[in-house]
Amino acid sequence: MAYTKTSHYDAIIHRQIRLGRASNKTEVIHQALTLLDALTRGKGPDGATFTNADELEDLLLAGYASGPATPMTPARKAKIFGALL
Repeated sequence: MAYTKTSHYDAIIHRQIRLGRASNKTEVIHQALTLLDALTRGKGPDGATFTNADELEDLLLAGYASGPATPMTPARKAKIFGALL
């Protein structure tokens, strides 16, 4: 599989790894393709709180409007995910 590497996409990949959302480039690509597939099929991934692209956009815009992100600390993660961890 080949793709055209651009600084824009390379920056996105490195940001996802730096933020701990993925451990390597392959994982970033797999996550992106899974999300793309779910959206083009008209439903969010299993367990998602959105069912289509419009709902995802609404969630993203609401998150953006909520202000700056705060760091994910172990205590904050435990509070958010509770017993799931």
